Amino acid sequence: MPFGFFRSQSSPILADFGSAGLKLLQVSTGDRAAITAAAFLPFDDELRARSIEERFAHLAALLPTTIKEHGFRGNRVVVAPFSQHMLVQHLGIPLADADRADSAAAMQIALTLSCDPNGLVVRTERVCETNRDGQAKVELLAFAMSREDVMRYVELFRRAKLAVVGVHGEISALVHAFDHVNRRQSDAAVTTMYVDLGYGGTKVAICHGAQSVFAKSIALGGRSFDAKLAESRALSLASARALRIAEGVRPVRSNAATSSEQTIAPSAGVITTRDAGTSSSENEMPAFLRMSMARDTAQVSGRDAVVTADRRSNISAPALGASLPTDAARSVAVECRETLEALSDELVMCVRYHGALFRERRIDRVVFLGGEARDVGFCQSLATALRLPAKIGDPLARFVPNGEIPAGLPEPSLPHPGWAVACGLAASPTDL
Repeated sequence: MPFGFFRSQSSPILADFGSAGLKLLQVSTGDRAAITAAAFLPFDDELRARSIEERFAHLAALLPTTIKEHGFRGNRVVVAPFSQHMLVQHLGIPLADADRADSAAAMQIALTLSCDPNGLVVRTERVCETNRDGQAKVELLAFAMSREDVMRYVELFRRAKLAVVGVHGEISALVHAFDHVNRRQSDAAVTTMYVDLGYGGTKVAICHGAQSVFAKSIALGGRSFDAKLAESRALSLASARALRIAEGVRPVRSNAATSSEQTIAPSAGVITTRDAGTSSSENEMPAFLRMSMARDTAQVSGRDAVVTADRRSNISAPALGASLPTDAARSVAVECRETLEALSDELVMCVRYHGALFRERRIDRVVFLGGEARDVGFCQSLATALRLPAKIGDPLARFVPNGEIPAGLPEPSLPHPGWAVACGLAASPTDL
């Protein structure tokens, strides 16, 4: 019988609180990490309309049984809280205050919110040095959360006999989901825009390699489209959501090719894989599997070669997902057009802000994540507005081949762009 200090400690349980529900994930450690447990506790419209206290009470009643039934081990939890509990903001502080960035940022945020700075937990990331109003300043990326809200999550899991060992914002976590893709020194030269399309809102991160240099939360998501559809067609929110999922915000533009090649379509702004020489067995496979398994055979030079494939094997990294097809007739539901254009404009402004900070760099690729990224036509439309090479990410793809998929993972045969935050928590610090 091993002594306590020789026991192997289980990896922490990863808890992602989203508008659609609570995702729970646990992965093994090591070079060939695999999913050991997974569960999803969905929220219906009635539960979303309730107060946060009522939602927490609902989860507290379900968590003990869920943890036991789905085979989660250990008692440590790393949390990504509801986006409404995490403030994300760019700040400029005087260069002289750079050594005490967290406290300076906390003071600025407290003044804006009219609250006590001691009641905030603030983390900052240095972006660059700027010059504002003739004064040298440091651009910071600040993530702030009230201590009271942190303790709400601690208490929630304490009631399930679990200990919270880390709390990280959704944007920070989704960036960590791709640490394994951006681990080489040369990756710092690649600029990636991550767009997490959620039901309650959209999160944006722009990174130079693995370093975050821009982040923003946008209050437009799947629910915004549902509300517009419900209003214009006199439907319930649930019926509008079912209609949107069935039809898509915008029809998918499919591939039509006569040769095997990869091109970047300037008008559509996305990468498309063209392959007419597939076998009958390959044609029987789902389209997303054929695209994910296809080799990146194009002779692309310079920047485009860097961003489309793993440079050691010339194969696209699984976590970056499948390339988006581009060529087909364009159309969009009339009711969704205004909301779609508003979201596109917000994303374009994010690109412009990054361009103002780093005039010598352009964004090389955009990776769509989140549950709403399963709507390929939606992603194609946003990629068109951004005029960038685009992919739909699937961070779970790196874990799936290494072990048996647990029963608690919804739709195991499909990509899971909505699990990016949960995956990223696995690489996040446990420093609460």
